[in-house]
Amino acid sequence: MKITIYEASNRLGGWIDSEEVKVKGLTGEKGSVWFQRGARMVNPQHSKGPLYRYDDLAFYLLVTQLGLSEQLQNAPETEVMGKYIYYPDHLVQLPDKSMTLLEVWQTLRKEPLFEGLFPSLWSFGKTRLRQLFTSTLKPPTQDAHSKNELSVGEHFTKMFGRPDLVENVLSAVMHGIYGGDVWKLSVQRTPFWDVLKDGRYPRLPPAYTWLDTPDAELLNWVRRDACRELAEDHLTTSAHWFPSGLNELTDALVEFLKKRGNVTIRLGHRVTSMTYAAKADRVAIRTSKQPTPITYEKVISTLYAKTLADICSPGTLPSLEKSTATTIRVVNLWYPEPGLNHPHKGFGYLIPQSVPFEENRHFILGVMFDSDREWVPNPHRPGQYINRGKDTIRGTKLTVMMGGHYWDHLPPHEIPDEQTAIRYAKKAVARHLGFSRATNDTAVVSTKLCKDCIPQQLVGHRERMKAAHEELLAAFRGRVAVAGGSYQVPGVLPSIRAALDIARQIRGSFHWQDATRAVETKSITVGDTGLWRFAAPVRSMVRVDKSGFTALRGHDRRLAIIRRKRAESEREREE
Repeated sequence: MKITIYEASNRLGGWIDSEEVKVKGLTGEKGSVWFQRGARMVNPQHSKGPLYRYDDLAFYLLVTQLGLSEQLQNAPETEVMGKYIYYPDHLVQLPDKSMTLLEVWQTLRKEPLFEGLFPSLWSFGKTRLRQLFTSTLKPPTQDAHSKNELSVGEHFTKMFGRPDLVENVLSAVMHGIYGGDVWKLSVQRTPFWDVLKDGRYPRLPPAYTWLDTPDAELLNWVRRDACRELAEDHLTTSAHWFPSGLNELTDALVEFLKKRGNVTIRLGHRVTSMTYAAKADRVAIRTSKQPTPITYEKVISTLYAKTLADICSPGTLPSLEKSTATTIRVVNLWYPEPGLNHPHKGFGYLIPQSVPFEENRHFILGVMFDSDREWVPNPHRPGQYINRGKDTIRGTKLTVMMGGHYWDHLPPHEIPDEQTAIRYAKKAVARHLGFSRATNDTAVVSTKLCKDCIPQQLVGHRERMKAAHEELLAAFRGRVAVAGGSYQVPGVLPSIRAALDIARQIRGSFHWQDATRAVETKSITVGDTGLWRFAAPVRSMVRVDKSGFTALRGHDRRLAIIRRKRAESEREREE
């Protein structure tokens, strides 16, 4: 099988992008730091929620096949990274294991951020119990869910009985994940849905559990692969990254593809049109450097959905023409003095939609404390730090994200340019973290405008994708498939999983045997368009014997924790 990859830019990797910058420390020592412009880490999903998800297994499979297991960095679940929300004019730490019960109580009682918390939780509990006792044991159809679809804000306001926590907390979370509006994003396309949706599955004996059929099939397939050991080693991992960024993953993938004799990579080729050649039953592609069409048996598009609709004939994919995405400006800051964000140590902070305009004039979405994740105290050598990144010199490294849905209706010329955005970011960080003007002047900066970088899956997304499935079939007769954040849930892990599913679909390698009932192969595939699961009338679930999946489901967590601690201690002693 011959494969041609078309890329509009001069590099592969998409929004995953890192930059090495030369800097000087407080005493003039020279070094270098790495700025991340896109995703910088992934969070394994295997231990979250009552219904386990296995997109992370596709990640471990890719890491293993590319030989990157030794370079993979991780943060264990036991590591507490403080998370903050800026409201209304100061940082508030969200309760975690580092806080005493008294500190948690005082925070919840005194901070305006948590106003309405207790009545909201009481209402949530009553609503949830009512749902569980009134819902049938038969899982609802996807069409039934679509008819009752709500935004994140509407759904939780209904659950809480009031909007306080939605505006103050959940809107900040949506800023951090999607850069989107809590009142427009579909709750069914967020991590909350598997836990909160109406309807439940029949109770099973302790030896069994329910799994999505595609996840069960993937797990059954992957457990025979070498990546199983890597997955077992990271049962207690809460985050993964690579020393210089996730670009190490994409760079390794590019090098792997270049060595394949059947793969051709064409950089600087922006696809300008895609049509169906009926006589040949193939798809014709034109690019900015290739005006003469070339036909292919199968085309897989990972373009932003609206861009895909634009390169097809008008009216071919009307459902995708309605797609939207947020534009985010990333500003990277590095200060030679370490720990400037302390005492606010941790992951970083987000800013909710409820913060007054006077406190967020420049539409900051959030700030990440990159240096706190990469440089951690050495428990065996007080005063020294373990470097989990690739920076050669320690300082305070921050990433500021601005724009998102706040810029949705701005014309391009009103979006802040580089210098203006840098000035805004430095001013906001100085106000939020208390930096002096002299400190701010020492910052080394870099910035990138990420246009339409995070697709927004708004209310009605599943119905649009169901229609898009039919439109793709009608226009291209099954010769075009799609994958990526415009369709599946946005993020690195879902994108890798979507790519794996498409590849397996083309190879015809989906197989599942269920001893309890017959399961059609169609129920686990993604179909010829990559969107079949949106068109399926019912979410396909299977009963799985836990004993067959013990290691990857976390029943050996104690062993994994012991193994992890031993490995970390040995590494720390070596350093």
